[in-house]
Amino acid sequence: MTNKEASNKQEKMVANYMDWRVVSGSGARPFRPGDIGSEYFLVECKTHTKPQVNIVFYQKHWNKIAIEARSVNRYPMLVVDNGTQKSEYTWIVVPKGIITNDHVHRMINLTNTSNSGNTITFKHEDAKSLYKEQYIDEAINYFEDRFGEDERVAIMPLSEFKKFYEEQFEC
Repeated sequence: MTNKEASNKQEKMVANYMDWRVVSGSGARPFRPGDIGSEYFLVECKTHTKPQVNIVFYQKHWNKIAIEARSVNRYPMLVVDNGTQKSEYTWIVVPKGIITNDHVHRMINLTNTSNSGNTITFKHEDAKSLYKEQYIDEAINYFEDRFGEDERVAIMPLSEFKKFYEEQFEC
């Protein structure tokens, strides 16, 4: 599978899962930012052509989508999977600030992560196991980390983000 095929497969999967739309010509034209869009979010998707053990979020990808999202008055979201392009292996990063006190939420401590300031890395299976151990059904459950010195982000499986999105934005 080529990079473009893997990317297209991931983008379609995420867009269908969230009932959002793929941005036509994403990455090809400067006036079409993001890979997926919704009324409230602009999304950058990253995948691999072969399954990987680790999930890696790069600050440069986060910075890119954050700038693009601000330019169109939306929240940024970075989506990364382990190379399978399947929802159960897909994780997202959003600004920590959008998880408000109006909605029940619970931060889960993510251990065994590597944060160089430029990347946030963890093993998918370790994070899923920890998530299941500490998960509270009524809460929006997420991990918290930072990009650089100040950028606090929430990390969660795509399935948990969908629950959050439906509660927070589609009331």
